[in-house]
Amino acid sequence: MKIIPGTKPQDRRKIVHWVAGALSVIMFWKLIPRQEKKPKLVKMLTEDGQLVEVDMKHISGQRKKLKTDEFHSWVKRKK
Repeated sequence: MKIIPGTKPQDRRKIVHWVAGALSVIMFWKLIPRQEKKPKLVKMLTEDGQLVEVDMKHISGQRKKLKTDEFHSWVKRKK
């Protein structure tokens, strides 16, 4: 293999340009504001009959569907 004397500085320049480009991309990537994850809200009925929104992470995985009779006896009416 023959080594051409003029190629080494060009190769180094290419490497420096690639590194500088990669660093600038990383720097601008850090500056871009990220969107926060929106919580999944579920509408639920409280014991006193108010409708509230609750985050899904606060709800346990075990669910039981209420029957109509149970629902009427569970909700306390305001007097």
